[in-house]
Amino acid sequence: MASRMLMLGAAGGLGLYFRPLQAQLTTYTQHAGMSAWLLGAGIAIIALSGFARELVTAWTFAWNCFFQPLGKNASQEGRLNRFYQGQAAIYDKTRSKLLRGRSTMLKLSAAHLREQRRKNPNKRLIWLDIGGGTGWNYFPIKDFDAVYVLDLCGPLLEVSRKRFEARGWKNVQCLLQDATHFVLPDMMPDHLTLLDRVERFLHPSGLFSVCDFYVSARETTSVAGVIGDVTSRQCSWLTRWFWLHWFELDHVDLHPSRRQYLEHRFYVSLHTSRRVDTSSANQAYEIDAGNTISASPSPLLMPTLSRQASTNEIPDLALGVSAALSRSRSRSSASKPKQRVNRAYSRSSDNSDKSDSVRIDIAPEVQLSAFHYGYRHWRVPYIDDPVHHEFRTFTYAFAWEDPRVDMEHLKINKDDSVLCITSGDAIDAQPRRIHTVDFNPCQGHVLELKLACIYALEYEDFWLVYEVATLTQRPSLQLFGEGRHPNFRELLDSKLSPFLTSHAYQYWRKNDHISGHALRLAYWALRITGMYSSVHKMCAAPTLEEQRRIWTSRIRPIILSAFIRKVFLANPIFQWNSLGVPINQARVFLKETTTSQFAIDALDPIGLNSHVAKDNYFYQLCLEAKYTKDSCPLYLTREGFEKLKQNDGAALDCFRLHTDSIMNVMNRLGKDSLTIAIIMDLQDWFPNTVDSPPAPGSKPCELTQTIRTLRNALKPNGRVFFRSAGQEPWYLELYRREGFKVECIHKRPIGGKIPIDRVNMRVLRLAASFATPTDSFASPRYASFYCATKK
Repeated sequence: MASRMLMLGAAGGLGLYFRPLQAQLTTYTQHAGMSAWLLGAGIAIIALSGFARELVTAWTFAWNCFFQPLGKNASQEGRLNRFYQGQAAIYDKTRSKLLRGRSTMLKLSAAHLREQRRKNPNKRLIWLDIGGGTGWNYFPIKDFDAVYVLDLCGPLLEVSRKRFEARGWKNVQCLLQDATHFVLPDMMPDHLTLLDRVERFLHPSGLFSVCDFYVSARETTSVAGVIGDVTSRQCSWLTRWFWLHWFELDHVDLHPSRRQYLEHRFYVSLHTSRRVDTSSANQAYEIDAGNTISASPSPLLMPTLSRQASTNEIPDLALGVSAALSRSRSRSSASKPKQRVNRAYSRSSDNSDKSDSVRIDIAPEVQLSAFHYGYRHWRVPYIDDPVHHEFRTFTYAFAWEDPRVDMEHLKINKDDSVLCITSGDAIDAQPRRIHTVDFNPCQGHVLELKLACIYALEYEDFWLVYEVATLTQRPSLQLFGEGRHPNFRELLDSKLSPFLTSHAYQYWRKNDHISGHALRLAYWALRITGMYSSVHKMCAAPTLEEQRRIWTSRIRPIILSAFIRKVFLANPIFQWNSLGVPINQARVFLKETTTSQFAIDALDPIGLNSHVAKDNYFYQLCLEAKYTKDSCPLYLTREGFEKLKQNDGAALDCFRLHTDSIMNVMNRLGKDSLTIAIIMDLQDWFPNTVDSPPAPGSKPCELTQTIRTLRNALKPNGRVFFRSAGQEPWYLELYRREGFKVECIHKRPIGGKIPIDRVNMRVLRLAASFATPTDSFASPRYASFYCATKK
């Protein structure tokens, strides 16, 4: 670097005195033009000499790759030696940018192997680096009992030998062999034979990691839905045609069947597909990590599933899709005859507790996936479907219900099986099972990330990593608690990846750039109106009296002004597009009060009687975009975090994350499988069928069908908890008709100033479009809390 700066400085100095030097040189050449050319060439040579090493590397690479003829070589070994002989010394320098994904592949593999070594410290680790070339792809060698670098190219393998000899490693051997016929003491000419051979020698719990170029087929395979990320794996027609023929020039076949056979022969634990912009085209590469389990062995024989069998975790899961998606696919099956996946309705497993079993089947020709063989079994399997692509991101990521008050009424014990909407918060009561449900897969990705963080990270990292799954949605910068973790991508690959499903890993790998646009707009709105400093002071007020003063004198006169209430809050268009309140829900509370009074009843009690700085982390998060250690959920405290983490994260095993509708999940769980269902304000969205009943002889309304499904899934004396924007919602009558005993737990009084809990309202979507990221923001919604008990 010093020599480069010296050369550039010399060239710059000569450039400053170009005219005097040209005049001096002209006295010898007697030609001004020639002097200018000579002097310019000299300055250019001096400047470029600072980059001599890079220029030599670039020219060597270009010559060997594009200009030097390969000659006539009958064997693959001869072509490889001829191609790499002149560039072996610079191979690693040039491929660091061209061969993307190698570093990520190694991090993912190392993370899985660390977890294996932690669970079985006496197990031998043998690493075979097929096509290892220069030996660049190495983990800490001391962690392995033996390492074999296998390649068919002698020049590259010689670089590898010198590298390992210089480091004094004795447990490494470099083997010049054909990968399809190797013997332990390539560029692979036969890709399919290699995969068959790897499957035969790799240990059942071993890891097979691949980083390679690929082109996609025109149509996706059924296996793609199992692995996830169907959209991003597809190449355009132009890039498919270009790269297929480009690699053919070097006798390399990138036919889509290479990847398809790999995914058929091995189950894929983690996968990601990326594009690298090169020469105005897309260069695709993939990273897959899987083990030797193919379609033939039974998953019940897998050692990785022995623990779940003993703890009644996901019982005997085979892969499938929701009943709703099955029906949608069956309707289009006539137009898609190539679709071979045989999906079926779920049924209870015979070898597990009937009240808490789930089984989803798929055709036997499609192998199982990371849902079944992962280190933790939180996510219930689902197949990536086009309908899921409508959900670009999650809508909410933290529970907007006050556990201090709710737990008094829920009275959850260790024998309960609970169904609730998927959000981001854990639960302290530790029931036997928590079924979280959301049709938006991104909601499950958020909860998966939180569970993985609790299991894999230390408290300091977990606190820093929290904010992504709460408000600002920027994992590379903001995640939990404090909201500032600069190394999220490294944590994702090296620590969290073994405990995430392939779908969740792909989501967080791709979405570390998402930011909260709506909250930024809210931030600037507070700035423009001059309220930002007042809001900050209110959130930091040391006493409730100081908070009341700020709320009454500075904030309330603006956000609850007559203009805001009339022009915005009472506007049905604003209610839906900005607050996410549909017209049916608005009708529920408008029968009892006005929009203005509803907003006042929701916000005034908080500003006057709930201390935000010390005892209301809900509003702390919304207004400040972070938690503080004095005001945060229990699981973000060190005590709560350690409680969830102890006994190898046993408390987390109660979670089952369903990517489906509530109706489908309850149908799969079966009769008498739940003791508690928590469905929030879902029923406010349905049309009022009590005042406007269906025509005689027609089938029951959708909400009646939902209530009947709830009744079937609940055990005797099972309870349904729900909230409503109204004091007496119309559908209470439907519960009574279906044999439920309905009890009002509490109501928010009209005109009252005492909050019913620390929330006194509900979080809503600020943007209702699937096409753009949505953010959580505070807006009035809950006015009552009910419990319906099955008789």
